[in-house]
Amino acid sequence: MTEDRGELYLIVSVDADEPPSPFQVSNTTAYFEPTSEITTLDYVDPSPDTEQICMRFLQFIINGFFYHDRRYWQPSSGYPQFEREPILTKEGIDVYRGYSVRVVYSETSGFGVCVDVTHKYVSHSPLPVVLSQNAFANLKGSRCVYHYGLAWYEIRPTIYSGLTVREQLLKLDDQGATSLFDFIMSNAPKPFPKDVAGLPPESPAVGYLTNDGETRHAAAALCYPVFGTADSRVRRIHRDTILPPHLRRSLINAFVSSSLGRTDSANPIVRVSSNALTVPKRALLPPDIEFGHRVVLSVRGTRGSSNVSLKDLGKERLGALRDPKIGPYSRKPLDRQYLVMPRSVAESYGPAFVGDLRAEVNTLYDQEVPYAPTIIDYEDRVERTFAAQASAVLGAVESAGLDPGYGIVMIHELDRGRGEHDQLAAMLMTKLREQELFVSVIHTRVAGESYRLHQQASNGPAYMAIPEKRSRLAGYLRNVAINKVLLTNERWPFVLSTPLNADLTIALDVQNNTACFTLLGKSGPSIRTEVSYSRDKEKLAQAHVRRVLFDILRQEASLGMDRVENIVLLRDGQWFKSEINGVKDALVALHKEGLMTGTSASFVEIHKTSAVSFRLFEVETQQGGRIRVENPGLGQYHVLNSKSGYICSTGREYLRQGTAQPLNVRYVEGTMPFGLVLEDVYAQTCLALTQPEGCSRLPFSLRLTDIRLAEHAGSYDQDALAFGDNVDHDESENSESAEEGRIE
Repeated sequence: MTEDRGELYLIVSVDADEPPSPFQVSNTTAYFEPTSEITTLDYVDPSPDTEQICMRFLQFIINGFFYHDRRYWQPSSGYPQFEREPILTKEGIDVYRGYSVRVVYSETSGFGVCVDVTHKYVSHSPLPVVLSQNAFANLKGSRCVYHYGLAWYEIRPTIYSGLTVREQLLKLDDQGATSLFDFIMSNAPKPFPKDVAGLPPESPAVGYLTNDGETRHAAAALCYPVFGTADSRVRRIHRDTILPPHLRRSLINAFVSSSLGRTDSANPIVRVSSNALTVPKRALLPPDIEFGHRVVLSVRGTRGSSNVSLKDLGKERLGALRDPKIGPYSRKPLDRQYLVMPRSVAESYGPAFVGDLRAEVNTLYDQEVPYAPTIIDYEDRVERTFAAQASAVLGAVESAGLDPGYGIVMIHELDRGRGEHDQLAAMLMTKLREQELFVSVIHTRVAGESYRLHQQASNGPAYMAIPEKRSRLAGYLRNVAINKVLLTNERWPFVLSTPLNADLTIALDVQNNTACFTLLGKSGPSIRTEVSYSRDKEKLAQAHVRRVLFDILRQEASLGMDRVENIVLLRDGQWFKSEINGVKDALVALHKEGLMTGTSASFVEIHKTSAVSFRLFEVETQQGGRIRVENPGLGQYHVLNSKSGYICSTGREYLRQGTAQPLNVRYVEGTMPFGLVLEDVYAQTCLALTQPEGCSRLPFSLRLTDIRLAEHAGSYDQDALAFGDNVDHDESENSESAEEGRIE
């Protein structure tokens, strides 16, 4: 499908049959009317109008080739192709290796395919033959691989019928009705795998929704649960699938030779080269970073700065923060501080942890009044449920009668379903913010595993850090000090000294009906966020964007708006047309008021994960013909075309394992040259405030937006908080579905 002149067109090959009309699409009906227009596709020199059409036809041909190759299975359209045999079975989990294949267009090299390796973690055993409604409730919405004969694909079981596959009837237009069991035995692709051949007729039937909203049914005994990398069992296995660059490249080459190299035999139109494309090595330099006492660290060799090498930049950043002669850029004293912790912690290793945290904060943020938070403990020795623990924390805070301020709340990790976020953390940040208590949340696990009671000869027993845990504890304390104390209080450890190309950068993300705008000035500490709430869950209305952006820009006198000529707007994910129009409306309104004249906007999408998995490898041929493959260096980049580029915001200087995954930057529209946009995005990734000793994959404006949305947009079960945990969630109108992600 494509859009032209405001109308949708379905483009088909001239030798293809006419599509059926009318055609049911999701909850609407499409009617196709033939036109006399014929478009010739030039794959050698496509026009801007036909480039996307060419890519879609090529992708369709390649997908069709794999559809008939039974060595692979695909969870859903657009997903990678996975080998049918697992490469590893461990702790009841099968690990499947897959390959993503996406057609791309390079303005210098023409059409090509990006190939990468990925893995999927699937239960070795299917759902149980005996499946109660309560057991199904814990699985509801989880992904499963459905073994419909040799056709494997992913579904999300959402409907518990209580019927077996023999009892569950399916309506067939031409045959009346038949049982799900008989339908599978008659229609599933053959030869049957053993699990299909031995399907018990008493196996439960479960329902799921198709992409078109149609209800279908599957046999539970053929549904194999899928696990994410956050699952505790997968974490240990995941280490076995982290591929170094030489192995990843070798697997890609083998797949191209054995599979993609055969596409021309199936369809002579498409031929994939067996040799990867070689591109020139290009790299961006990190910007200069300013700390306290006007000390500047520079990889560029800027005059008057402290010169550092790229590989030592992280170490020098952390060292500058710890150096009392340099220290952080921000010097403003912290506001009133609190630390809310479980009573079981306060009466055991709590004092040791508080002492170590105080020391870390005061080392990183030396100020006239040292960091010494007021301690509030809550009775955590109640049920480990959301409602009981939430009531304990809120009750203790209310009893303490706290004045407005900032703080940390330490909580226990509660049991939750796969993919569920931390409801307790989300609720506490939301409810306490209503009392002007701006808190972040930490969990007890790391600290609890890091201290042990020691018997001292002179002072008696005391908790001390376990020697073999000290390194991990030190990193954790640094993380808490920076991310949970300094950034929550908007105290910036260091800032950009090298100006950005854009006069103003605005980052936007939307989660759970909550939008966050982060404003970043050309350089220095001009950083702030604005949160607004919307009726729209992910896509903002044009009027909403216009109103919010107009208000916050009008108030930003400190940013020198009269000199703002170029604004770059970064969107986490996709820009929607209504949002772009809202930005343009705000700038027009500001221009009419004389606040911004001659200001242009450039719209950029930052994709944390891209459908096109792009990799860069540094390949060197050594003596004797031996090939050495390494990760690309930090800052290396490749511009695919005028709308898409990739930056190595992580590289071999900081990666201890695995392969660098370049960050995809997509240019939607605007006036700033794409090359300058890439420079700014990379410069912001070097503003690694959340991990000074390392690197950040995301630009800081989007990273800070993520942090603020975690504080403002987390959803929680309001009924469970009000009435306890024993709420019938199917009957509750206010219960909210869990979103993927963790607040840690």
